[in-house]
Amino acid sequence: MSTHTPGAGAGVAGWQGLLARQQRWLMLLIGLVFLLIVSSYLYRGGFYGQLVTQMLIFAIAAMGVGFLGGYGGMVSLGQASFLGLGAYGVAVPMSDGADPWTAIVISLVVTLAVALLTGLLAVRVRGISFVIMTLALGQILFGLASSWVDLSGGDNGLIIPVAPTLGPLDLNDPIVLSFTVLVVFVLAVLALRTFVASPFGLALRGIKSNEQRLKTLGYATRLHLYISWVISVMFAGVAGILFVFTNGLITPTALDFGHNGIVTLMAVIGGLGTLWGPTVGAIVIMLFQNYLSLYFERWATVMGIVFVAVVIFAPEGLWGLVTKFARRLTRQKAARGQLGINEVPVGDAGAETESELPDPTTEKVQQ
Repeated sequence: MSTHTPGAGAGVAGWQGLLARQQRWLMLLIGLVFLLIVSSYLYRGGFYGQLVTQMLIFAIAAMGVGFLGGYGGMVSLGQASFLGLGAYGVAVPMSDGADPWTAIVISLVVTLAVALLTGLLAVRVRGISFVIMTLALGQILFGLASSWVDLSGGDNGLIIPVAPTLGPLDLNDPIVLSFTVLVVFVLAVLALRTFVASPFGLALRGIKSNEQRLKTLGYATRLHLYISWVISVMFAGVAGILFVFTNGLITPTALDFGHNGIVTLMAVIGGLGTLWGPTVGAIVIMLFQNYLSLYFERWATVMGIVFVAVVIFAPEGLWGLVTKFARRLTRQKAARGQLGINEVPVGDAGAETESELPDPTTEKVQQ
């Protein structure tokens, strides 16, 4: 004999829906708290303000890796090189006398052209071959920046003398520039969320899961991966533009293999295929590099141990752990809600209200 009312399923669904809404509000609250904390550091400026600014910039670049790897199944190992490309796209025109806004437009156009061209090669391979392909593309850009001294400035790099102005806002003010980086970061998060929630993002997930099945269903899988590659490179290019203005200098070392590995680690440690994972990864790695290194000589060893532990015990990344815990908590609350709301005493299980009793007239008509 059932111990639940006929509306038990609806009650559970309603309870789970309520918990899901509460979880969304909680995530929104966490996001607002995050913005308030970041804004307070940016407003104070100094070392910590600059550190937070760099975290936001590298988080934007890591978002591209997380999007391409987490939803498209292709992990790039050349993202920092495209960040350097975006930075040089600003620095080279400005060294020839261009104004900042013209240089920004040139940088975006050059980055887009390179993304469209390299994407034709990158999407032809999968798995480890794709990783090697992106590494090779990154090393080509690094080699050009190192050897083409007349254009890149060689080891001395190129200096950015002035930042753009935006109406009454003068981005030469470090605090104004830092808040501009924050605004661009928020726009990048919203854009990434839009891509992920769109039919395009859902198709990418299907391609990662079973590309052949998506081909059978009529999806242009290579075109989807090509577009996702372009989006990923453009995220790096935008991060490069912000990087060169906040640092005032760009050198070829920003495009080297070490920086490529660091940006990829940011996405992997934070969690591939998550909205906030790359940001968490950028915060953790930047803290290790710029804060822990001030107090601990063997900071690189500690960072390596932490990374190994995350890869072994939390392959979904740090943010993946947070979301996993939240889902488990939601299921537990849903189970308690099912018992607390829908359970009735066994003795009343067969009881029916007057409105639920069968109508004799209806039974006679049916007979």
